[in-house]
Amino acid sequence: MSENEDLFTYDEDDAVKYILNVLPQELKEKYSHDDIVYITDVVYDYYEQKGLFNEDAGDEVELDEDDIIDYARKCAHKDGMKIDDEDMPFLVRGELDYEESLGVF
Repeated sequence: MSENEDLFTYDEDDAVKYILNVLPQELKEKYSHDDIVYITDVVYDYYEQKGLFNEDAGDEVELDEDDIIDYARKCAHKDGMKIDDEDMPFLVRGELDYEESLGVF
């Protein structure tokens, strides 16, 4: 990933709109804008922790969606976020789909 190129196309508000658009209806009403921003931040933190923004990461990055979901669950519990474990895959998948639509990874 070219950090300079791809991160500038990432827009947090667009990400939230995108994620809300792909969530099941019952989750759209359950989580706030701030909850979804939290998820986008946690996914970004995961990437940083795994060194995916390093120049040495290479062009092709393989993401482990289950590992990202587990990481997001642990962070949400630690931070006292009111995000249900069974909803986390939908929220993380929405973020990953948004990134994919931008060609980030």
